[in-house]
Amino acid sequence: MIRYGITYKAKDSLRTLFSARHLKATPEEAQATLDDFLRESADRMVQVCGEQSRGTFRVDPIDCWDHGDPKGIYVDD
Repeated sequence: MIRYGITYKAKDSLRTLFSARHLKATPEEAQATLDDFLRESADRMVQVCGEQSRGTFRVDPIDCWDHGDPKGIYVDD
């Protein structure tokens, strides 16, 4: 099952899932969530994820189990 989530570049340079709580059924839904986050709290996201994450947030397909949880937190860059 594929869901769509927000990812970013972590301190170890790996592209990492921002939050499993915000996985969406379509890339458009995930992009709308990301757009809202960036509009309302971009600085807070960078505070949480680290300065290296600035400008790296994007939507990626996430391989999930049938019940919707992600199989992992890293995606190919």
